[in-house]
Amino acid sequence: MSNEKKVTLYFIRHGETQYNVEKRMQGFCDSPLTEKGIMQARSVGRSLTNTIFEAAYSSDSQRVLDTAKFAIGDRDIPLSIDTRLKEMNFGVFESLLQEEISSLYGDALKTLFSLDLHASAPEGESYSQLFERTENAIKDIVKKHSVKGGNILIFSHGVTIGNYIIQLTQSKKFTLHENCSVTIVSYLKGKSEIETIADTSFRENGQKYI
Repeated sequence: MSNEKKVTLYFIRHGETQYNVEKRMQGFCDSPLTEKGIMQARSVGRSLTNTIFEAAYSSDSQRVLDTAKFAIGDRDIPLSIDTRLKEMNFGVFESLLQEEISSLYGDALKTLFSLDLHASAPEGESYSQLFERTENAIKDIVKKHSVKGGNILIFSHGVTIGNYIIQLTQSKKFTLHENCSVTIVSYLKGKSEIETIADTSFRENGQKYI
């Protein structure tokens, strides 16, 4: 379409949660934001105050929805839920500690994080399946906003965002996305351009104003 305009997505991972602190596997299962996680969400939102956003989208996990609400604050940015932005389904690993997984399933965790796109936890989801639903969600969001263009907030999860980027770039290296790090990707006429990956400076800069 000749009137298509650039859409820029700001992907934000949720703030620190109780399970993050305990180092439990957290995909489809959920745990609340810690006080630090709430502060991270407020901080990243504060640093983006001068950026105009047309809309925001969030996974349906409560930790992500809460992050979105703390980050958006009293700004008039419409927030929609898209279940396709949810974290990877870790199957039988959900809510378990790494040592519990090792004792029950041996090297299964190592296999899961081997970057084999077809790897999955038992009864869980593969990276290929995760990418398919993530990409479908993003394509729909970009298409919806391409007539007007502008900046869009996407609140999601570490593996979901990281997996999307690694498959988009066909990289061999998975970049760790810290809590409330920001990844920016712009889209125009079917082409994507990555501007920044897992940037924590937004979160850190925003802390000065909280």
